[in-house]
Order: sequence, then structure tokens, then C-alpha cells
Amino acid sequence: MDKWEVYRIFIGKNADYYIEKFKKFEESGGALSWNWAAFFLGLLWVFYRKMYLYGAIILLGIFLIGALTAVGSNPLLSIGIQLWLWIGFGAFGNYLYYTFVKKKVSYIQSQSKNEKEMIENLAKEGGTNFLAPVVFVILMMLLQILTVTAIK
Repeated sequence: MDKWEVYRIFIGKNADYYIEKFKKFEESGGALSWNWAAFFLGLLWVFYRKMYLYGAIILLGIFLIGALTAVGSNPLLSIGIQLWLWIGFGAFGNYLYYTFVKKKVSYIQSQSKNEKEMIENLAKEGGTNFLAPVVFVILMMLLQILTVTAIK
């Protein structure tokens, strides 16, 4: 089984789209491509694609940036940061996913005893999770409610 077929099993939905992007990364050595879902959905897309650790690190970074910009409370700066994040997700989301897929697939291959087990683990660990972004939104709403009530 070649690398791209293994990636296809891990990626699941929209595998053809991502594999095309991944092949271009390997051919060109670049990291730039456009992903509309990552642009519009940002962290929701990250959690949907099961990149939970990446999402947590990005979220922590967003909170830190938010805390730093809140000190100056410059709305133009806040808008600029949000725009930068949207563009960053759109421009580098595919590459972020590529690095995630490479690492996870390599780990799964090294831990699997045989091809059947590897295929099962690829399908289980990869793919998408519709519930993860929903839970994320609910948690963020609860955090907002707690923050507002704590300020009062």
C-alpha cells in the first residue's frame, strides 16, 4: 500500500482534495495553499479535522494575544489580528493539516502489528469529528457567559 493510499484512509472525507495539496507541498517544498473551510471556520475546522492539540495551542495563543491587545484596547488592532488569523488559517491550513497527517500516520504505522490493524487505526484516528466543533462552540459560549457574569 503506497503512502497516498494510507493518507487517503486516514483523511477520509475530501481525501482527494487534501492529497492533491499534499503532493504539491512535496513537489514544491512550499507551505502555501488556500483552504476556504479553514479560512471561514478557523478553529472549528481544526477541531473538525481532529487536530485537537494544534487547536488547543492555537486557542492558547489567541487568548494570549487577546489579553495583550485588551490592555491597549485598540479596536483597530483587534480587527487586524482577527483578519491576520483568518488569512493565516486560509493560507496555511492545508499545510498544518499535512504536517498533522504525516505525524499521525507515521505514528500509527509504527504502532501497528499488521496491515489490517493499521487500516483500522488509520480510519479510527483520522477522518473528521462533527461533534468536536459543536462542543468547542458550546464551551466558548459558556466561557463567555461566565466571564460576563463574573464582571458584573
